[in-house]
Amino acid sequence: MISRTLDFITKLLKDTLKLDMHYFLEPYNDLPAFDLYLRDSLERSHDLYDDVRGFIKEMDHYTFHIVTDSYMLNYIFFYPYEDKNELITIGPYFNKTVDDKYWHDLTEQHNLTISNVQHLKSFIYGIPVINTNLQIISTIGNIVNYINPDATPFSVQYHDLSNVSKSGILYQPKTDFDAYSRKVELRYRTEKELLQHISAGDRKAALESARKFISAPFEPRLTSTLREQKSLLITANTLFRKAIEPNEIHPIFLHEISSKFVNYIENALSETALDQLYEKMIREYCLLVKTKSTRQYSHCVRQTLYFIDFNLDAKISLSDLAEKYNVSVPYLSNLFKKEVGTTIIKYINKLRIERAKNLLNTSSLSIQDIAIHVGIYDHNYFTKVFKKEVGVAPTDFRNNAYLEKI
Repeated sequence: MISRTLDFITKLLKDTLKLDMHYFLEPYNDLPAFDLYLRDSLERSHDLYDDVRGFIKEMDHYTFHIVTDSYMLNYIFFYPYEDKNELITIGPYFNKTVDDKYWHDLTEQHNLTISNVQHLKSFIYGIPVINTNLQIISTIGNIVNYINPDATPFSVQYHDLSNVSKSGILYQPKTDFDAYSRKVELRYRTEKELLQHISAGDRKAALESARKFISAPFEPRLTSTLREQKSLLITANTLFRKAIEPNEIHPIFLHEISSKFVNYIENALSETALDQLYEKMIREYCLLVKTKSTRQYSHCVRQTLYFIDFNLDAKISLSDLAEKYNVSVPYLSNLFKKEVGTTIIKYINKLRIERAKNLLNTSSLSIQDIAIHVGIYDHNYFTKVFKKEVGVAPTDFRNNAYLEKI
């Protein structure tokens, strides 16, 4: 199967249903990935995976096999092609929410200790809950048709393997907790990578690390899922802010972005809104690094950039800046051009025009008011500078922006 097709389908299932999909080639040496290595953390893991291999060998083609195991986890197995050389698994997922009764029944059925339960919670929590298999079957049916348009319509078979006595193997965690340790280490390593990417302003790498990080959550500390998710996002907001501080971004910008997202989080009304907000936070923190980091500049140039940013609506002269920082005009001018790559006047004009473009797109202010708002008090001069920077007059820019939104 084409790798690009697999990547697309895998991402589709993860984004829409939070389900993991795995693709295996015979002899399925990497089969432990199908349950996110859960059985690998249990006693007699080799026998447990051998049971799964035995089940796979007996599976029919043209059938979605829905399996429920001893942890009440569900998986879907099927062969996309008639030769059975390729296997697709989807899951794990629950059909109902995990509660105290679930853990009580599991403890009794498998003779679990308190330590065993804590170990298992690192795997169990975060696994999606899908109340009806029909939703998944419908989605997978469309996927099969996409992969193999000529395939015969698939039937559905259910397999309840939740009874321990059928295999005689208890689902008990290994006493050495190696698998648990690996999972914890991976989670914190991934979190560290995420923060490093945000600090570097690398949006693409940060989003990829974020997807890995949230795919292995731990047991919620609170009873409300929405409240728990809000708490986690507030923590993430703080971590993101601390991660970008070394970039010498002015504290005002840090305070503004952090406060903005705290308000967004508290006012969010659904888990879906919070999921979208998490990605928005990563994008905007990375963008702030790209646009407001002054780490590479000397103290004098850094302070000059700060002053320009926060006084853009005022008249700013080169002589005033030089006097403010107790240096000569030629020194400041040459230092600024050497470090920033442009003159102070050109930099100020460019920043003013960027801010003007944003106001033209997002406000109903008149052109003259926008010019004053960005520190250019001569309307004709503003139009001249804007046209030189953008290529069109402010009015034409606003009209074209308006048309693009329709």
